[in-house]
Amino acid sequence: MGRGGGVEIRESSIRILFSFQGKQRKETLYLDNAPLPPTPANMKYAGRVAIEIRKKITTGEFDYADYFPHSPMAKKLAPDSLSNIMDAWFEQLGGLKPSTMTTYRRMKDNFWKQKLGHRIINTIKPSDITTALKSGEWGSGKTRNNHLSMLSTVFNFALLDELIDKNPCDRVDSVKWQKPEIDPFSLDEANIIVAHMREKFPEQSANLYETAFFTGLRTSEAIGLEWPQVDFNEGTITIMQGYVTDSLEDTKTSQVRVVRLNSRALAAIKKQKAWTFLLPPDADGRQAVFHDPGTGKPWAYEQNARKRYWTPALKELGIRYRRPYNTRHTYATVGLMAGVNPAYMANQLGHSLEMFFKVYAKWITGKQDESEMLKIEGKIGASSQISPELTLKKKKGRD
Repeated sequence: MGRGGGVEIRESSIRILFSFQGKQRKETLYLDNAPLPPTPANMKYAGRVAIEIRKKITTGEFDYADYFPHSPMAKKLAPDSLSNIMDAWFEQLGGLKPSTMTTYRRMKDNFWKQKLGHRIINTIKPSDITTALKSGEWGSGKTRNNHLSMLSTVFNFALLDELIDKNPCDRVDSVKWQKPEIDPFSLDEANIIVAHMREKFPEQSANLYETAFFTGLRTSEAIGLEWPQVDFNEGTITIMQGYVTDSLEDTKTSQVRVVRLNSRALAAIKKQKAWTFLLPPDADGRQAVFHDPGTGKPWAYEQNARKRYWTPALKELGIRYRRPYNTRHTYATVGLMAGVNPAYMANQLGHSLEMFFKVYAKWITGKQDESEMLKIEGKIGASSQISPELTLKKKKGRD
C-alpha cells in the first residue's frame, strides 16, 4: 500500500484522499460498479482524478456523487438524489406480494441506482432515461418496459411531494414486443418424461411433475400445495397459494379455485401420500404435499427441482427443452384437443375466459377448423350447381 499526490494504492483498489467541508475524505474509485484495480495505467488516471477533484473543490464545482456514486457520503449530500427518492418510495409500499417487492428491489438497486442513482431527481431528463435503458441487457421488451414503468412510479411519487414539476418518463416510449407463443409438450412427451423420472430419479420428483402435467397447476402452486387442501373423497384440490421467491403468497390472480383431479393426477398424489402425508407440520405450520427428496423438507426453490430432475430428464431423453411452466400449457392443450369445453378448462387453470381464449386461441379453433371448412365447402358446392332452367333463361336473354 502506498500514498502520493492524493492517491492511496491498496491491494485490489485505489482510493482518492482529499479535504472536503473541513474533513479528510478517503473514497474508492469504481469502474462498472467494481473497485478500480491498481494497475500502472489506473494509478496514473487516479492521479489526474485527484488533481481534478482538488480544483473543483476550490472553485465550488465539485459534485460528490459524480465521482463517488457508491459512497454513503454522496447520499447524505444529495437528499433529493434519485437513489434516495427510490428508497423512500420503496419504504412506503404496502400490500404487495413478496415476489413483487423483490422484483422492485432488484430493479432499483441493480439497475436504476447504478445508472442514475447519484443524479438529483429534478435534473433527470427523458434523454437520460432512454440512454440508461439502451445500455441495459434486456431479455425481452417486456422486461425493459417493466423497468421504465417502475421508474415512472417513482417520479410520480416525487411529483406528489412537489420535488419535480413533471414526470420525464411520460416522454419516454415503451417498446413494442411480441409475447412468444406457448410451447406445450405433446401427451406422448409428457408420458415419456414422467416414466423416465420414475425409473431414474426419486419417486417424489415424478409425483411432482406428473401432478403438474395433469392438473395445469403453476409450478409455484404445485410446490405450495398442502395436504389439508387435498380432498380425496371429492377428488379435488383447492388452490389458494403459491410458493414464490422463498415465501408463500396468494395465487397469481389472487383467486381461490378448485381443481378436479383426473385419474393420472389423483394417482400421482396418492403415491405421494407414502412420503409426506403423515409428517407433522414444519416450523411454519406447513404440511406440504411435495418435498425435496434431497432435504426431506418442502421445496425451498422451484429452481432446485428444475436443475436436479427436470433439465437432466429432458437432456437424457433428447426432448427439446422447455421450462416446467409448460406443463401447464400441456394440460390445457391436451384438454382442448380432446374437445373439452374451453370455459371448463379456463376455470380449472384459474384464467378468465377472455385470457384463456387469448392464450389458447390456436388450439380452441384448431379442433373445429376441419368441420367448419366442410360447412363452407358444402355451401360453395351447392351454389356451383346452377339449375338447367336458370342456364336456359340466361341463354335466351343473350339471344
